Parts: sequence; C-alpha cells; structure tokens
Amino acid sequence: MKRKHYSQALIPLVLLLILTAAAQNANPVRIEKISIEPSPLHPRVVLTTDNGLRLTSASYAQGTPSTLVLDIASAILVQEPQPPGDAEPLITALKVEPQENSGLRLLLSLKEKAPFRILAGPGQTVVELDKVLEPGSTDILNRAMEQALAGRTKQRVTLQSVEVQDGFDRININARCNPGVLYGIFALGNPLRLVIDLYDTVYHEPTSTFPIDKYGVDRLKVGQFRSDPEAITRLVFDLKEPKLYSLVTGSTGLTISFAKDQMPPTIGAVSPQPAISAPPPTAAAVPPQEAAVEKSAVPAPSFAPPVQTQPAGSGSPADHFVAKTVDAQEARYTGEVLSVKFKDADLRDVVLYLCEFAGLNVVFDPDVKGRVTCVFEVVPWDQILDMILKQNRMGKALEGNVLRIAPLSILTREGEDERRLREGKENAGPLVTKTLTLSYSQASDIQRLLDNKKSTRGEIAVDGRTNTLIISDVKERMELMMKLISVLDTPTPQVSIEARIVEATSTFVRNLGFQWGFLGQADPFYGNQTNLVFPNKITADGAIIPQGQVTKGIGGPLGGYAINVPAPAFNSVVGLSFANVLDTFRLDMAISALETSGQGKIISCPKVTTQNNREAEIIQGRQIPVQTQANFTVSTRYINAALELKATPQITAEGTIIMTIDIKNNAADFANLVNNIPPIITQSAKTTVMVPDGGTTVIGGIYRTEDSYTQDRVPLLYKIPIIGNLFRNMARTKNNRELLIFITPRIIK
Repeated sequence: MKRKHYSQALIPLVLLLILTAAAQNANPVRIEKISIEPSPLHPRVVLTTDNGLRLTSASYAQGTPSTLVLDIASAILVQEPQPPGDAEPLITALKVEPQENSGLRLLLSLKEKAPFRILAGPGQTVVELDKVLEPGSTDILNRAMEQALAGRTKQRVTLQSVEVQDGFDRININARCNPGVLYGIFALGNPLRLVIDLYDTVYHEPTSTFPIDKYGVDRLKVGQFRSDPEAITRLVFDLKEPKLYSLVTGSTGLTISFAKDQMPPTIGAVSPQPAISAPPPTAAAVPPQEAAVEKSAVPAPSFAPPVQTQPAGSGSPADHFVAKTVDAQEARYTGEVLSVKFKDADLRDVVLYLCEFAGLNVVFDPDVKGRVTCVFEVVPWDQILDMILKQNRMGKALEGNVLRIAPLSILTREGEDERRLREGKENAGPLVTKTLTLSYSQASDIQRLLDNKKSTRGEIAVDGRTNTLIISDVKERMELMMKLISVLDTPTPQVSIEARIVEATSTFVRNLGFQWGFLGQADPFYGNQTNLVFPNKITADGAIIPQGQVTKGIGGPLGGYAINVPAPAFNSVVGLSFANVLDTFRLDMAISALETSGQGKIISCPKVTTQNNREAEIIQGRQIPVQTQANFTVSTRYINAALELKATPQITAEGTIIMTIDIKNNAADFANLVNNIPPIITQSAKTTVMVPDGGTTVIGGIYRTEDSYTQDRVPLLYKIPIIGNLFRNMARTKNNRELLIFITPRIIK
C-alpha cells in the first residue's frame, strides 16, 4: 500500500517537471546585449543572455571566407549590436539576421580567418578568436606570458602521455597531466599553427610527432620547449585552415578537440583570457635538446555522441572521399622553424649545430667534407639540413635517434644492397595464402588492381562463382593488399533521381463575320413601275449566288448574299430578313461568330535509382513500327514514342551530385499520318548539371507563343467608318505552350 501511495505522489511531480521543461523550451532565449572585448591576442564577442544559448552550427562561410557564421536556435535579440570600433581591427563588421523557427544567425566579418572556440557560462556565451601572428612576434607573446605567470602558485606538473582518439566525426587529443595545469594558447602563420603551452610542466619523453591528416589538422608535435627559468611543454598543431576547436580541462588533464562537421566542439566554461607562451624557438635562443615536435590532431563537435570507432563501410557518402593512407613513403618537413646564417662554415660543424638543435646524435662517414654559405629565415631545420647536404652531394640516413651523414654514392650503394637483401628475404620467405569473399566489388576488378602490388612469387586467383579472391604471397605484401581490399570493397552510395516534366498549353480563338444581301424591283406586276417609258421596270439584285451554291457561310431566303464574309469557323449564327408588303424590296443579313478557349496540363514524373557513377535508364510509352523496302526486301524497325530518362550520377566530396541527364518525352501524332505512319512530336534535353543533395534544378524550358490575326474584306468599302465592319470579317488565334523539366537527386543514406 505504501508503494502505491508513493507512486501516486510521484505522478504530480513528474507532470510538473514536464510542464516546466515544456515552458522553458517554448520561451526563446533573450540575448540582452552583444559586445566586443578587444585584445592583442584573443578578441572576444560576448553574448549576454538570460539563459543558456543553443548553437546549431559554427563555421566560416564558403562564399565569403572571412565571415564567421553562428546559427542560434530559439532566441530573440533585445538590443541591436553596436558596430565594431577601431579598438579591435580584427572584427570589421557584426550583423544578426532572423532565421526560421525563431532562430538567429550571427555574422562576424573578420579582417582574416582565425582559429576560434566557443565558451559558455551563466548568462554568457563567448566567441574567442585567436589572432594569427607572424613568426617573430616575440614582444607580444612574452608580455602575455609574463601576465599569465605573474602571481601564480608555482607547481611542478608532469605531462604523462598524449593520446589521440579518433571518432567517427571528431578527434580528441588527451594530454594526461595533473589537474589545474596553467596553459596558454596562440596561433602562428606561415605555416598556420595552433600552439598550446603548458606552464610549469615537464615532458620526459623525447620530442614526439603524431601524424593525423584529418578534419583540417595535419599533425601534432609535443616536446619540452623550455626548462629554465620556467618549465614549458609545448603542443603544436599544424592546421590546414583556421577552424573551430575546443579545450576542456578535467581531473585527468586537457582534452583538445577538432570536429569533422560544422557543429561546435564541446563548449568550455567562460574563463579569463588565457595566457600566451613565448614564440617558437630560434637557433640562438633555444637549447636544441628542448625543441618541440609537432603533431596533427582534430577536435570534436559539441553536443556530439561519445567517441567511438566507426566500422568500415559505414558513415555518410562523403566518407568515401576522405583520403586514406595505406602505404606512405613521402617525406615531409616537420621540424621546428629557425633562422640561421653561415659564411664559409665547415659542413660538419653546421650539421652538428642542427643535430644539437633537433636533439639527435650524429655520426659522419670519413669522406664527409665541404663548406657551407647560406642564409635561412624561418625554415624548418630538417629542410635546412637537406638543402646543405644536397649542395655538397651528401646524403643522410636516420636510425632511431642517430643520424648518419655519408656521400650519396656510398648511401646509394648501401641502399641497393639493402634492396637486394630485402628482395632476397622476400623471395625466400614463406608464402601465406588467404581467401577473401568480397561483398560489394567484383573479384575480377580487384584482381586487376592488385596485380602490380604482389611480389614476383605472388599469385592472385579468382573464383567467379563465389566472388572470392585467393591470394598467395609473402607476409609483407599480403598486409598491403589486405589494406587495399578493405578500402576498395565498400558499399557504393546510391542516388535516387526524380524528373518532372510539366507541359502547359492554352488556346484562344475568336471569329466574327457578316453576310448580307438585298433585292429591290419596280415592276408593273407589283404596281410600282417607274412611270417612265424607259426604263419601265428596274430590278436591283444584291443576292446573286444561286440557291444551293453558297460556297461559305450560310444560305439566305434570296439564295445568297452579295457581301459574303462570314466567320472562318462558327458555331453561332443570327439571321435577319426585312421586306415590304409587296416584297418589292428585301434586305437579308446573317452574323456568324465563334469563340473558343482551352487550357491543358500534362505532368510526367519518371523516377529511377542507381549506384554512383552507373547509368540508369527508364522508359514508358509505345514503339511505332516503320517499314522500309530495299532490294525487294521489307524491313521493320521500331521508333520509340515514349518517355525516356537516362541519368549517370556522380557524388562529390562536398555531398553535391553531378549528373549527366538525357531525357526525352516523345509522342506520336496520329492526327497527321504520313503513309499511315504518325510523325513523332519530340521534346528532349541533354545536359550535365551539379545539384545539392535533395535540391531541385530546372534543366530545360521552352516557352512558345503563337498569335495570328486575319481578315477577309471588300476593297475600299471596309474603310468606311463604323459601316465598314459590315464589309469584313475577323479571325484571332492565340496559342501558348510551356515546357519545363525539373530534376531532383537524393543520396540514399
């Protein structure tokens, strides 16, 4: 009984919570004020609100790259923002536009694109921008670092590890260290980098590089930047473009996230502007053993699901266009930049200096010699090393953290020996045989792609019945081919293509005509002679067409009409006949008229579904047989009088669809037969267009108007004002024909 009373008591509480939540959701958030806080490093746009804002997207606009666009759901603006002043030159304009469903769009026009993050707190949402500094901005960075370190409680923090977690829509970089670590952020250009300095932090591992090449981040380098007087550990992200990121502190350290899409990464709390660490090391200022390494990482979208591993072949169609590295052999320069100047220096001394800067051990071949004269400004140290070695015809080989310098001829000979040794081991090694049944690709197609990847001992066979590959090869080549197959044997996206052919016609016909004649006679027979000897009787006949021989119009009591200009086509006639008592004078008249109007609409809607880059065809209609005779042989061929749609879609990396379209809407005209064969009325369009997923475009349109006006008239008499209308007829015809062809493609998720 008590449990029943408890459940009954909970019902009103649950209803109250539901109603409260519904009321909160129904009321939009009030944005009381939008202000700009200038800063030499981190200018801020502050949105003061009465509740928490919900951002649906945050990204740079494609059409105007220096415009930052933030979409806000269910919000109202109380006060229009003030235009930016001269105090903050990075922000040139600020605008708020209303959107559907009570949403707002905040547009920030910037002098140049900059990395940014979004911070949220009670009654405030902050957009913090990171100005991109040029290398050498030492004064600004040093002042920021001094302000951050002033008055702090000095502690010794250890960066235990750096982990990169790759999710299906984001990348998280977890820096494991003590909670409460003090950090600073700044951005550098040429090349674009996002730098995070951890103050009073020691990293005992050697400089580490994490290649990422995903979500706009190239790689991440982690290393000890400085040991004295303050220990600083530096994380350097090489960015392909300025974008949204997030930094969240927790009990286990820092989490830096980069997102795949436009959703904002996990929003951090509003805090004072973070301090900024010193600039990148230079050759004269930084001990080489403390040079930082860089690694690419990618942040995560806000409000996104937890990080998880995405199974192969899943995800959106755009995932098929993401570059996947299966066998990388390209060397890229990832070293810390520095500026050096040498004049007639010994090659060995220069190499020793660079290796000290990079924290590498070095060994020289006895034949290494040469002189170096050069000037380098802000160049990665490994690129400088390559340039001076090439100039002196020397080469290098790195094994672990030991760099060996030797003449190119020696390294080439050793490399050739190693290649022959590797090939010998490969040819002598055991063969591995695997069978792999493919799901989405034809085994014969994959076999052709793998033929140049197998070794000289390798064999690839195909079982067409089960669509299975049988591969025999050494272990190293087998691993490479398995990676390639996992990339190639993926489902092909499908596209649904819908076409709409709208044909509208309207007609208007108006005809008007007159027929009239007369008969007048003075004759002693009727007692109305002329009273003259000559002429004693007179007959004036205006109806000279004999009865039954009226060639157009209608006949009359007099047998015809002297003025015979009826309507070319008519369905209404009014006839009038006037005469005196003796019927010695008679006047007959007929008015004929026709007016016709009509409207018609034909909508054809063929729809077809096909795979990416595969042609699809659909036909509906009839075929007209046409017989031809040659050399006493009669042959019959069929011509389509049908609705045809041929389409080949191609899905792009941006999610749009490029389509090659060939559409025909042919019909047989049985009203105008030629040798008992109807002519074909053709309507067709053939084009290549690019359409967004789910968008509609008009690929063709024809608009035709016919307007004709004709008259039959009696010369000269038709010009008499008003009365002249009795001496002419009129025919007006208007025909309008409109044809539009719409195409709507949709990617089937």
